[in-house]
Amino acid sequence: MKEQIYYHRAYKKLARLRKGPAVLLFLLVAVMDFLIAWFHQPLLGRFVTEVSRILDWCGISTTVTTWTFLPTWVTYMPVLDAAGVFPSRRFALTAFVISVLLVVIMPRIRPLPKAIRVYVVFLALLNVASSGFFILAPHLFPYDVLDFSLLYMGTQFGIWLLLPVVMGVALSPIHAPTLEKFLVIVLTVCYAALFGAVRYASFLYLLDATTVLHMAAMFFALGPLIDFVYMVAIYAVYVNIVAVRLQRKPEIWQWSF
Repeated sequence: MKEQIYYHRAYKKLARLRKGPAVLLFLLVAVMDFLIAWFHQPLLGRFVTEVSRILDWCGISTTVTTWTFLPTWVTYMPVLDAAGVFPSRRFALTAFVISVLLVVIMPRIRPLPKAIRVYVVFLALLNVASSGFFILAPHLFPYDVLDFSLLYMGTQFGIWLLLPVVMGVALSPIHAPTLEKFLVIVLTVCYAALFGAVRYASFLYLLDATTVLHMAAMFFALGPLIDFVYMVAIYAVYVNIVAVRLQRKPEIWQWSF
């Protein structure tokens, strides 16, 4: 006879949570989002200042530019501008040839998972378009470092506001103390700010080291949209901790039929 019953494998499921803890969690999330929005000026100003210090330490000169993001709400969006490096025609031609080869060869490499092949081909197509501009009409290339910074900071700030809501919805059904779940949300937002600062500095450094040709591919490969990867990772780690805790608490389980 088994000495321990795994309730999730014994025709049982977790009992429903009361509405009170979920409502409290959403109220805390709403307050957090309100504070981020209300204090966006000092938060974003400190964020950009720290990124600028990292770049100064790396030998990259930057200037802070103020952008009117939303005139009726977020009226202050500081971004960093840098000189950036534009590629030579030879560099652009080399990038074009390599990118086209990737587009042609990657779909035929069957041992690689399909998701990786599609991802590489997508990024290569972005490089094909960018290098084509620099080969045929470099003066018409529509983006520079300032445009990249505007897109990055706008998306990053949106992630800061969206992340607590997404995590709150995902954590609300879990049988755990409300304040503990809110602490996980706070730590996730703090990690997003730290990771976002290091990534922003890395992007501007790489745009100076490898030219702005790779700007579009760089943003889609490792931009703020990839934040959902570590969000899911943090959620998975926390759920695993809660699952281990709940397997020894039969009182919160009920029959599934």
